[in-house]
Amino acid sequence: MVDRWRGAYGALMVFAVAWSGGCGEFFANQTASLGGNTAGGRGTVRVLFINNTAHSAVFTYGSYDQSDPGFAPDFAQFSLEAFDVRSVELGPGATSSIASTNARAFLDCARVFGIGSADLLDLIRKNRSDASVFDEAMVSGVEFFDAAGGEVDAEAEAEPASVGSAPPFEALLGVDFPCNALLVLRFELDDTGPEPFRVDFELFPSESDR
Repeated sequence: MVDRWRGAYGALMVFAVAWSGGCGEFFANQTASLGGNTAGGRGTVRVLFINNTAHSAVFTYGSYDQSDPGFAPDFAQFSLEAFDVRSVELGPGATSSIASTNARAFLDCARVFGIGSADLLDLIRKNRSDASVFDEAMVSGVEFFDAAGGEVDAEAEAEPASVGSAPPFEALLGVDFPCNALLVLRFELDDTGPEPFRVDFELFPSESDR
């Protein structure tokens, strides 16, 4: 009887340890409030990008529910085609506007906020055929470009040259951020990581006065 109790206790402890890891994060993410004021409604997340590199950043960012294959992400892009009314450029040392009319500072709150993540890009391609998309910004993670370009063509303007990328970024609702918060994303050089650039994340909850 004692051995049977010990076996059951051991199994319970293994379950508890597993739940406190990945399962716990999944539960927190899937049960977190979407921040809406009415049933089925959603709040927002505010995003601010700070480019602490000497290069222009090109990427797609958005919010989505990763468990819904039919979900249509709320997304925006930064590209090099700043002349286009649908796009805005995040150049060297630049900070995005929190009131931009092009690259949007407010997104619908969802279970995941991503920058160039595989799920985000896949859901945009499948479920946002209504949206105008810049293909150059549909990249994994964040791609950085030298605005000076490569070798100059005597008869044509030089194309900007890619100088590397930062890996995709994801933050989970209920684990990394709540709805109605401000997410600050900083792009930095990374001399120690597998990629030459990285994305640093900072959170300011909605009740913060900053």
